[in-house]
Amino acid sequence: MVDLLGYVAGFIAMLTFLPQVIKTIKLKHANDISLGMLYLTLTSNVLYQTYAFILELTPVFVMLSIMNIIVIIQLYLTYKYQNKEKKSS
Repeated sequence: MVDLLGYVAGFIAMLTFLPQVIKTIKLKHANDISLGMLYLTLTSNVLYQTYAFILELTPVFVMLSIMNIIVIIQLYLTYKYQNKEKKSS
């Protein structure tokens, strides 16, 4: 039951970046995305993921793994569309 709570909380946290990824894909621009926030989030997640791995907190580790993939996708999209906007200016 405790692991289920961890998975649910992790799933909700993981979803926090998904709306932004979808919006960026739909609008094809990322001029309002903070790269600093993305890098801080990724760094924090990797450190927290390492902590979860060491303590064998599987739900936390799994959800952070998925969240990191989403953050990396947003980083890619941000670079892709910010560079595209600079070239067209």
